[in-house]
Amino acid sequence: MRLSRPSRRSKHDLVEHAEANELQTKEAKADMLLKAVVFDLDGTLVTAEIDFPAMRRSIRDLFVSHGFPPETLPTTGTQDLLRSAFSYAEKHGRPPIEIRTLRDQAYAIAEKFEWEGARKAQLVPGAREALTELRRRRVRVGVLTNGNRGSTDYLLSKFQLCELVDVVVSRDEAPQMKPATDGLELILHQLKAKRNATVFVGDSMIDLSTAQKLSIEFIARLSGVGTPEQLRAEGAVVLISTLVELIPYLDTRKLIPPPRPDVSGEH
Repeated sequence: MRLSRPSRRSKHDLVEHAEANELQTKEAKADMLLKAVVFDLDGTLVTAEIDFPAMRRSIRDLFVSHGFPPETLPTTGTQDLLRSAFSYAEKHGRPPIEIRTLRDQAYAIAEKFEWEGARKAQLVPGAREALTELRRRRVRVGVLTNGNRGSTDYLLSKFQLCELVDVVVSRDEAPQMKPATDGLELILHQLKAKRNATVFVGDSMIDLSTAQKLSIEFIARLSGVGTPEQLRAEGAVVLISTLVELIPYLDTRKLIPPPRPDVSGEH
């Protein structure tokens, strides 16, 4: 019996096959690159100058003055304080209009302290350089904050970061604040970025929890809000002292496109 031989592939076929493989490899590498980096604002891009203890005391005094038992109002965690207060109000039949009025008054107090902090805030070392380099590498940038929109825009304008940021979501746009994922999901949608192609950079346990809920890689910026021990205990793996370390870390992991050649000096 005569055995048939496999047909010999032409040189043209081999070249086409090699080109197809090369294209698939490039596409696979491209899929592994980051499409977006999302930053927290206070404590991450700018110094955190908000007097949170004083803010909480003022908000707590507001509710106590309206007959809320002090023992039902936490003294730590602004969001915990607000949740407890509004839960108590609903459980004890406070009229919806009263709850809305108290909510508006509580957020007006928060805004007062946020504006005071914004006027004192400074840009953290490496922030502008990191954002500029991400823009140069064609990685999109989002900012997610629990602060109000007015002071957020003021800070970005104050430090001339507006042109380096693609999307900003404050508590005024997000249905729920961090650690709820609403704001982060809104940013991903607007940036058209997948979770596995995004990194979230923040400085607090709230930021870490937000990223974890969406299985997004988190990079902790050590600002003093969360200690290295606390952050690691909650699952943080990557910790950086300043944003100067961000781009070198992403380069080491090969997570962002390499720098494009600078042709400005060509003759």
